[in-house]
Amino acid sequence: MRAGYRYRQGKSVAAGRFVWTVSAWRRKAVRAPALRKRYVKAETESITHVQHASSCGTKLAMRGLFIQQSLEFRLDVQGDTFEQGQVVACTLKVVNRGSAPATLNSPTLSLALGDLKAVKAKDPAAFESIEEAELERGVEIAPGAELSMQHTFNLDQNAPISEKSKSPYLLYGDSDDVTALGQLPLTVTPHKYLRTIFDTLTTVFSFLPKGKSSKNGWTSVALKPPDSRSMSFVDQLTLSARFVSDGLEVSFLFSVKKLDASQAKVGVKKAKTEVKQAWSRADLLFGGEFIRQEFVEARVQEALNEVSSGL
Repeated sequence: MRAGYRYRQGKSVAAGRFVWTVSAWRRKAVRAPALRKRYVKAETESITHVQHASSCGTKLAMRGLFIQQSLEFRLDVQGDTFEQGQVVACTLKVVNRGSAPATLNSPTLSLALGDLKAVKAKDPAAFESIEEAELERGVEIAPGAELSMQHTFNLDQNAPISEKSKSPYLLYGDSDDVTALGQLPLTVTPHKYLRTIFDTLTTVFSFLPKGKSSKNGWTSVALKPPDSRSMSFVDQLTLSARFVSDGLEVSFLFSVKKLDASQAKVGVKKAKTEVKQAWSRADLLFGGEFIRQEFVEARVQEALNEVSSGL
């Protein structure tokens, strides 16, 4: 679906001379391009401050700012944290700060998954595209004029989440080269149903969370077992889940210790034990959207029984 456009003629600003900040307490001109890089950093920091300061209002939002030659790109996002399955509503405004008309040859607004180390190293292969907004190419923006575009990204229920090594990003600007685009990282958390399942392991069964991750449509949490006799042969549990048409597929991958009597003396070896379950939507939910907690606990207990020492 093509993003919406809005075009507004404004007052001309001399190219490469002035860029105006949006901070109410810092309304002063900053010379560019000599100080443009320093301005962008300062502007990002001030926006982050404004974002957190506005948390007491009706809705928290994020903003990204990117300057590319005479064009200023301002990305506004409704919300600051998103669950899998939610929408990310964006407004991209482009202002021509130059004294001559500018043409958007390769306007870009896309959702991508970024490898954090590769992003820091400015690796061209740092991003894996998830979805791209369809923006019209060849649009000319007069000096001082503003172009506004809207697009909404729909996060899949199995979308990648934000984690230590990877994070979803919004990329924006006027280039086909991802390293030449503005970058705004998104905070994406597991779906509320998955969070309920993960939390059940910690609150009801006393496991300790070690970190969340996502890969190939699966969302996972690594868990340390409680210090109990029944879990004495379990080193770690990796609980993974993904949405399917009729509900959830759930995988319990246990790292366990097993007795090895193949040699002259009895020893202990490490192994993996996986328990797979299919949870139908009818069994998991009631009222269309509420989790049946007793069902979740019963299915988790079934899986734990597979590796229980019986002590």
